[in-house]
Amino acid sequence: MKRPRGILAIVGATATGKSSLAVEVALRLGGEIISADAFSVYRGMDAGTAKPSREERGRVCHHLVDVMDPREPFSAGEFSRLAREAALEILERGRLPILCGGTGFYVRTFFDGLFVGPTRDEPLRQALEAVARRRPGHLKRMIDLLDPESGGKILANDAARAIRYLEISILTGKVPSDLFRQFPGKRWELPSRKVLLVLPRVRLYERITERFRDTMSVGLPLEVGELLENGLPVTAPGMNAIGYRETVDLVEGRIDRKEWEERVVGATRRFAKRQETWFRREPDLIRVDAAREDLIDFVLAESEPLFS
Repeated sequence: MKRPRGILAIVGATATGKSSLAVEVALRLGGEIISADAFSVYRGMDAGTAKPSREERGRVCHHLVDVMDPREPFSAGEFSRLAREAALEILERGRLPILCGGTGFYVRTFFDGLFVGPTRDEPLRQALEAVARRRPGHLKRMIDLLDPESGGKILANDAARAIRYLEISILTGKVPSDLFRQFPGKRWELPSRKVLLVLPRVRLYERITERFRDTMSVGLPLEVGELLENGLPVTAPGMNAIGYRETVDLVEGRIDRKEWEERVVGATRRFAKRQETWFRREPDLIRVDAAREDLIDFVLAESEPLFS
């Protein structure tokens, strides 16, 4: 039996069906899935993160799902290290690693490596965290002014990444984007095939709305209420996931359900648009319509070069 010698990546915007496709491909090729999603790592955050279902995880082994407390930060550097370790271990067992997710920066760092910056400066971080608490979004605006290229990689409510970029800039005296180009990390050297799932914008937005009403409209308020009752602060890194802070406003009575749905669906659509823009810039991606009837067979055929 042929053994895999590289990694398959299935990437794309939210609601394109990456997780279910990855499971079906893994079952046919003897694979295991490595999640490339910034928030699927967090335990207790299921309803709003499009995390693989328990059924899917029961059918195929998944890595980097439910491995962190939502109070703990999780960086692209940590992801790259853990994901590569998992991929090599999967290959050693004669199975195919399948990198699956929509966090474009994580996918890039897996394949291209990541700049290793200065070590954490705790007094500086505490000062920046204090600013983030007093003036939400201010650190993101600082990065936008200082380094627009890096600012484009940060979500408006992603204080953890904004703090890290400012920390790098203050400690080195240089903008992060220049450092990332000047000192790139070690690339993934083994073979790879990268499949990008795409949908027409109208259909993608319809899927986002359908998923919200099917899986989030009931489950997300219950989940957020339970997280708050268990003492999770609104400023926790896990709460940066789209929909969670909006749901805090719903649970605490600041907005009604109609406004909540509009805000969550709108934020998700904007996020999907940013994902599409990101992946259009990435090299070596095999674009495929996520709605084509022979999608599984297509991906199986594209995976053949990964087997010796």
